[in-house]
Amino acid sequence: MRTSFKISLKKRGVGVFEIIKRSSKAEWLDEETTRNLSKKLMEEYKPPDGWFEVERYPVYSKFVFSSIHILYNEKNNEFEYHVNEPPLDEEERQIVNDVIKKLEYYPVNPKEISDKYEALRKKVNRILDDFRIKKEGADYYRLLYHIVKKTILYDRITPLMFDPNLEDISCNGPRIPIYVFHRKYTNLRTNVVFEEESELDSFVINLAQKCGKHISIAEPMVDATMPDGSRI
Repeated sequence: MRTSFKISLKKRGVGVFEIIKRSSKAEWLDEETTRNLSKKLMEEYKPPDGWFEVERYPVYSKFVFSSIHILYNEKNNEFEYHVNEPPLDEEERQIVNDVIKKLEYYPVNPKEISDKYEALRKKVNRILDDFRIKKEGADYYRLLYHIVKKTILYDRITPLMFDPNLEDISCNGPRIPIYVFHRKYTNLRTNVVFEEESELDSFVINLAQKCGKHISIAEPMVDATMPDGSRI
């Protein structure tokens, strides 16, 4: 059976961001910094050959920064939704993987989300110190973003979950582009793909766990409410 999922996002302006922003303790990632980093990322983006940009906007919170680009291909008469995330070089990807291996991660109770983020940041800082890795400014935020999205947040679909313009997110299997329903452009193919079946399987299991549910071969389907009120 091929693994797939569909998320119907809660109809409100900011998705997961609303939960985080309400927390008075979640101050460890300065929102002004991530806003500026998102805008810089957006300005540096260049569409692939054959595509031109019709709209762009930043997606950010205290924990996330990325940019969204709506592209159009005149030859095929189609629009696409492109996610632009902060890039990592090979050394930085290895640092992210090494740090995550050191973390004792488990699903977060949304009522404790600020404490979990603060605890995670402190652990990350201690691990970086132990590895004698010095990262500051944008370099630090880039590492932290990729660590947070792979643990507490929603891995590859994190920017989608934070985009207030989306209503649905659908994945029909590995190596198949994820589709979204955009409030302005309706159904759009994205550049977000789960490359391996094992990666997608692991993601869906973790997603179910975030909702307090269990999924297995014996129980291969789940209908649940996510911490932000969205449905899977």
